[in-house]
Parts: sequence; C-alpha cells; structure tokens
Amino acid sequence: MIEETIRKLLVYAKAHLGLDPEDETFLENQLLHHYGKQAPYVGAIDEKAIEALTVPDSLIDEIVSYDTDVLSLDTEEALRDADWVLGFLSPRPSEVNRLFWEKQKQNDRLAMDYLYDLSIHNGYFQKTKVDQNEMWMASFPNGSDLCITINLSKPEKNNKDIAKLLTKVSSDYPKCRLCPTNLGYYGDAKHPARSSLRFVPMTLAGEKWYFQYSPYGYFTQHGICLQAIHTPMHIERKTFERLFDFIDLFPSFFMGSNSDLPIVGGSILDHEHFQGGLPLLPIFHAKDRRLCYQSAKGSKIYEVDFYDTALKLEGNDREDLVMWGEKILNAWLPYSDLSCEIIGKEGDVRHNAITSIARKQGQTYTLYLLLRNNRTNEQYPDGIFHAHPEYFSIKKEGIGLIEAAGLFILPARLKRQLAEAEISAKMEGDTYLEAYPDMKDFSALIASLRQGKSAHDYVNQVCRGILENVAVFKATPEGEKGLDRFLQTVFRE
Repeated sequence: MIEETIRKLLVYAKAHLGLDPEDETFLENQLLHHYGKQAPYVGAIDEKAIEALTVPDSLIDEIVSYDTDVLSLDTEEALRDADWVLGFLSPRPSEVNRLFWEKQKQNDRLAMDYLYDLSIHNGYFQKTKVDQNEMWMASFPNGSDLCITINLSKPEKNNKDIAKLLTKVSSDYPKCRLCPTNLGYYGDAKHPARSSLRFVPMTLAGEKWYFQYSPYGYFTQHGICLQAIHTPMHIERKTFERLFDFIDLFPSFFMGSNSDLPIVGGSILDHEHFQGGLPLLPIFHAKDRRLCYQSAKGSKIYEVDFYDTALKLEGNDREDLVMWGEKILNAWLPYSDLSCEIIGKEGDVRHNAITSIARKQGQTYTLYLLLRNNRTNEQYPDGIFHAHPEYFSIKKEGIGLIEAAGLFILPARLKRQLAEAEISAKMEGDTYLEAYPDMKDFSALIASLRQGKSAHDYVNQVCRGILENVAVFKATPEGEKGLDRFLQTVFRE
C-alpha cells in the first residue's frame, strides 16, 4: 500500500536527504494528497533497514509498482512520478546551494562529496546502473595505459544526429538537456525527468554557470559544468579562463571542454558546457615526449607522449598559460598542412578545433590542448581523424574529451557481442553467422580469438588504434616534422 511506502520514504529522507523532522508531517500530508489518500500508515516498519539503504532503488520500485498496478500508469510515467517524489523530498535548490558553499569554504572535496552523495541518495545519479558498467586498464609495453569501459547505461549516438544540433532552432522547453530550466522539470515522453536534479551556481570568468553531476557518470564523480544561457559551444580564450576559475575553486577536480565541432566534439554542441571529475584520465599519467618551449614567465609547453596529438602547458602563472593557450588556439584554427591531410577551413566551414583540459596541483596549473580536425573525404566519410571503418564494430561514435584523454566509453552492445565472439571463435569456419549474424563485422576479433588472444586484448588494440587515427600529427618522423612546422607558427616572434 502506498501509505506504507510514504512512511518508508520519510524515514529514508530523514536518514539520507537531510529532512528536518519538523517538516515530516507536512511532507507526509502532501504525499498522501498526491496519491489521493486520507490518512497515514499506522503499522510498524523496519526503520533500521531503511536507514541502511545506500540507494533509493527499492523505494522507487515500490512507487512504480503502485503506479502501474493500482493507478494503471505506464512504466515511464511511473518512473517520472517516482523521480518527482524523490525530488519533492530532497532539499530545495536554495538549501543545497547554501550547504554546498558552506562546505566549500572548509574543503572543496567536502562540498563536492555533499552534492555527489545527495545525487546518489535521491536517485538522480543512477548508481546501480553505473556500477554494472565494465571497466579495465589496457597496458602497452611501449605506450601509455588506457582505461576501457563498456557503458551499459549509455545509448550509442550518431555523429550525423549530433551535427544537426548546431543548426537546430530550439523552441521547446527546456531547450536542451543542459539548460538550467531542467531544474525540477517533471519530464515527458520527449524529455527526461529532472525533478530530483540539484545543481549549484557559480561564477566563471565573470559569467553565471552551474555545476551538477551526470546521471550516468563515465568516471569517478563525473560532473557537468553548464553555462546559464543556452548558447552553442565555442572555444576561445575565455574557455581557458573559465576552466582555470573552476579549478581554483575546486582543485581536487579536473575540468575540460570538448571541441566545438561534430565528430571531434561531444554529443551536445548546442549548449556551452564542460565535463570534469576526480583525476583518473590516462593522459594525466602520460610522459612528456619533449619540451617544446619555455616562456619568459616560466611556463613550459610540452609535447605529450600520447596516441593523439596533445600539448601540455604547465606553470604557476595562470595568465601566462591562458595567453599561450590562446596563441596555440589562434594559430591552430586556420592552420593547414596538406602533407598531413590537415585543412583548417574550407570556405565558411571550419575543420580545426581544440579539446582542452585543466588541472591544478598545489600552485601549478596544467592545461592540456589536444589538436583536432573533423575533415572527411571519400575514403573516410565519417572523419579522416576519427575511428577508421575497421574499428566501427567496436566504436563509431565521436571521440570527445574523455576518450581523447584515454578513457574509452564503449557501447553496451559489446557486452553481448564479445560473448558471442568467444562462442563463434570455437565454431568451424563462418558457421557462426547463422546463429550470430551481426558477427559479420567481427571477423578480425574472431580471428584474434582463434589465435589465442583474449577479447579484451583485441579491444585494447582497437582503442589504441582509434586514438592513433585521431592524431592530426602521427607518431612518425613525418608527423613530428609536421608538428614542428605548426609549433614554429606559434613561437615565431
């Protein structure tokens, strides 16, 4: 009965959502009215068991069961109702904001942990689903480690659909999934429920921004920083200033910006935003291939020994780093080098972009700039500096900042397909195609398995190969000369 579920929810909210007992009767009566009930539950419940819950899943299940079985709602509407209930029992946004910044004055991790725990306890962060994701490290004897994940909670996206966002006229409310107007939005068939969403406002480079956690985190405490206004992504000097302002406030976190073009950017290009979290990205552990330049103010610019083309700017003077970041950006955007297949711009269509990531360790700032190009041609219609067709069975989506930095998010279908490949490898010839027709795209994997290698070994090599495809200047003598030619345009007095 829903009255008992309401009673359980109130016990849970007092234990995990900061519900003040003084508000308990008020909230109970509101929920009873919501469900058309006249009086509360008076029986006994196991309060200790409810207080011991780490996620609200079992309580959400009770709401959904009541909504579908008794109220005859469809499952999606029932889930939206459950999200509304958890949002109703969560602290109001103003209270979250007050507590967050009180804690930030003590310690930035204390504040972030508070918002993260709240996002788990009110069901916004889908912890149970995320915990089912598979993750492993890929080590190479002659290169940096990569982190590989199969994300069972993330739908696979199409680069061509993402590109349409740049020209889409937004008229719906909320305009996109990142707009601040999502706060408390009930949701419908076209737009996800956001009743339990909580974020905190902050000022970056003199502008209003918000920070929230991703509902399906790709790494530890995966957060999203979004601009208050709905405006397309655009990489400029102010991008670096915003990133540095964030890590000054929260030095425990890294923060990065996707490129502002399809194929080499993220999945949402129509709303300016950053992504960050606790520093687990493999590029942070990569060695420096060489020191390229040292400024008069002590800032150092390195070429990173990584699979794609990455520069690392490091020093204690953030303004100097911002200035050099801007110089590299401005030099790269129009840059062309036909010997390396690089064309910066064709007519009004720009191809060059930069992916940027900022960290702070003590008083030292680090700004990673990954050089990107989204040009296509007849041989590579999905992108010259993108995963090449032989790798599409593993990964076809765009390579955003997280993957360009070495943490791969592979589609959920691979969990099934890798298992099917293991079985297929034990069958004669290509007879496996009758039972597993989509294995026609996995013949290279099956051949590798038949040679005694593991499925993970194969995936590891593919992910490395994808980042090598992404590199605009390849790790070859010709590629190094190409990078030198570009850097000469940056450092030229």
